[in-house]
Amino acid sequence: MRISARSTTDRLLAHIQEATTRLNETQERVASGRRINRPSDDPFATARAMAARSTLDLVTQRTRTVDLARTELGVVESALTALGSVMTRAQELSVQADSSGLDSGARQQIATEVSEMLNEVLSIATTSHAGRQVFGGHQGGPAFAPDVPANPTAFTYQGDTGQVLREIGEGERIAVNIPGEPLFDGIFASLIAFRDGLLANDRTAMNAASSQIGAEIDTVLTARGEVGARVRRLDMAWVRLEEEEVALKTAISGLEEVDITAEVVELQMRDTAFQAALAATGRSLGVSLLDFLR
Repeated sequence: MRISARSTTDRLLAHIQEATTRLNETQERVASGRRINRPSDDPFATARAMAARSTLDLVTQRTRTVDLARTELGVVESALTALGSVMTRAQELSVQADSSGLDSGARQQIATEVSEMLNEVLSIATTSHAGRQVFGGHQGGPAFAPDVPANPTAFTYQGDTGQVLREIGEGERIAVNIPGEPLFDGIFASLIAFRDGLLANDRTAMNAASSQIGAEIDTVLTARGEVGARVRRLDMAWVRLEEEEVALKTAISGLEEVDITAEVVELQMRDTAFQAALAATGRSLGVSLLDFLR
């Protein structure tokens, strides 16, 4: 069978075109550092990488939520720490006030300090973060209000009992607030009773208030323990999400990025093949032209 010069030329040019295409593909991978520059490069790997990126976006969002929740619980924890200090001081004063050596004037001075403590507790109970009172329930509105600001005899809870929940995992949510009513009602009542007992110079009333103050200190400690447990849970969630993020980024890198060393070697080989194809085609076309001229 006789092979025409035209068919030989077409075949040689096809080889050059194929070598050019492969060389360009390798050059693009080396230049971009990516194995997949368009979906058609590897449809299966592209689909897997897209799924991994979608999961990574979700993990990133949850990591931000965990950071937000840690900040919010940090505010609550700091408020509870301050509250515990106030109640500890109140307990110290209750022991001091029970001394038989104190007269009514000294107890009235202690009552003045207890009145200031009530103001401080109210300030803690209305702690705000990001425009929301942290002890006001789900709505985050005003938590407590005194009946008489200058000399309160009662404090009214104006919030709700709802929880502020943050999603930190699949089907996993955590509360970042403590409802204020069960925490502060007893504290306000015990301090008011202690103040009034001091003003009346009534040791029986003072001792009863002292017992209430001790019980409320336990309430604060319980709340602090609960918040601390939530913070530790968030810390564990953050570590888990960080590990998942690293694993996903590694998987995406394995799907999309290239081994530069291997690709440079491949580029050199394909460049050599391309140059060889050009040289072979040049020689073949030159011989064909001489045959035609003869």
